[in-house]
Amino acid sequence: MTSNFQLSVDDQKLVVIIAGEPSGDLHASQVARRLKERLPEIELAGMGGDLMESAGVKLLFHIRDSAVMGISEVLNMIPAFLQKQRDLKKLIATKKPSVVVLVDFGDFNLGIAKFAHQLNIPTIYYIPPKAWAWRGNRVEKLARTTSIIASIFPFETEFYRKKGANVEFVGHPLLDVAQTDFTQTEARKSLDIADNYPVVGLMPGSRRKEIQCLLPIMLEVAQNLLRRIPSCRFILPLAPGIDRQSLPNMPFVKIIEDAVYPSMRAADLMLVASGTATLEAACIGTPMIIVYKVSLLTWWIIQHFVNLEFIGLPNIIAGREIVPELLQDEVTTNQVTATVIDLLENPEQCQKQRQELKQVSKSLGSIGARERVTDLILNYL
Repeated sequence: MTSNFQLSVDDQKLVVIIAGEPSGDLHASQVARRLKERLPEIELAGMGGDLMESAGVKLLFHIRDSAVMGISEVLNMIPAFLQKQRDLKKLIATKKPSVVVLVDFGDFNLGIAKFAHQLNIPTIYYIPPKAWAWRGNRVEKLARTTSIIASIFPFETEFYRKKGANVEFVGHPLLDVAQTDFTQTEARKSLDIADNYPVVGLMPGSRRKEIQCLLPIMLEVAQNLLRRIPSCRFILPLAPGIDRQSLPNMPFVKIIEDAVYPSMRAADLMLVASGTATLEAACIGTPMIIVYKVSLLTWWIIQHFVNLEFIGLPNIIAGREIVPELLQDEVTTNQVTATVIDLLENPEQCQKQRQELKQVSKSLGSIGARERVTDLILNYL
């Protein structure tokens, strides 16, 4: 629990917002900022990260220790999660907020939704669980316990609607934050990167475990590429919350802080951990290769229980593989290197991927997700 947590105003103007991962912190902070702009007297509290806190949310808990990757890692965190959930429920029961806003964070927030529903407190679920991928029984729970689901994918909206949920498609929040109005030349100039070299971006994820797993392989790939293409340059845009001091020494990689989108635009090709970053690259239109490697237990569960043909969001949305995916045992230095070289040496393939990524980006809706979610929240105040 944060040491300076304290609420001060009329409970009727209180909104509780709960996010548990860096991407949720980003999207929740955008909504929180708009709420404060449109209704300055509103009180915001809950769980989140630095971005939510800077947007005016008083944090009962910070997410810095909550972002985990894989089933086995989640199991280890269950006692801590349950304690945080109990304390958040106590906050809701004591303060009786006007509305509870849940942002992603799967089963943790499902428990909060059920509790708020029992207290007759309206609940908005923004970025709902991916029940279309696995554990579809969660749909019925969501339909019963949430006032409205704010969906970010068109196919997801139809899925929940067919199951009887009150759902509204708000568009994808990445469209609100993705910076796409600059050229590759402009991006490289802003990052002090020469315009006449091939540039490969490395994005090993936003969680410590993910980075520990994927970054060593990506660095070996980079060294292989330098032997094959000596002019190649490498950039690594730091994910929010990752300290550059925690990274290994890598003199052949340019580490970039606070410039994810210019970095993506500057790159000719991105090597990206599966997750939100793949959609960010799709919005920017940069060709990519998706890599995914988890614990053996997590991989076994995915193989037996996840109802998806693809791992990467661009491929899921497109309904076919438009971006190469390298999964688990395929994530080796040699195989990743070969896949990168194949794309770098075939500009026609890269151009085809750019065109298909453009269609994926269009399917995400229009700019304004944060405004539409803010409207939904204000309806309950």
